[in-house]
Amino acid sequence: MEESKEFSSLEEEVFKALDHQIRRDILRYIGEGKKPSFTDIKNATRSPDSPTLSYHLKTLTPFLEQKEGRYDLNPVGKAAYTLLLRTVTYNRMVLLHKKKLGVIIGHIALWISAIAAGLVLRVDSVMTTICLPGLAATSLMTINELFE
Repeated sequence: MEESKEFSSLEEEVFKALDHQIRRDILRYIGEGKKPSFTDIKNATRSPDSPTLSYHLKTLTPFLEQKEGRYDLNPVGKAAYTLLLRTVTYNRMVLLHKKKLGVIIGHIALWISAIAAGLVLRVDSVMTTICLPGLAATSLMTINELFE
């Protein structure tokens, strides 16, 4: 029963620590591997004052270790840092997928403009009628692969 309480308590601490944007920013900053000092973290995160930063660092205790006035991530902190990086990447991919149609339409418009410019400027007919459409098709297939 005691072990269950400890686990529950650690779980609550972990989620409380990740619940605030400033603490996530601090975790990312420390995770970059620079082993920053208190002042480095305060400047990098634009923390309003030292007591506020101290509070946030205390809340991040499950993730941090401190040696010689420098902060670093412990194994749990490294796992949390990896999770934060993955969520950012995932969010960007979701946004990109939401804009897929716009990306494809914009890309098609760009290639049509390039082919039309080649025709108007009387660029070599092989280039205008074969090469540019072939490049356009290849780039559209590449974009489609990115979204799969």
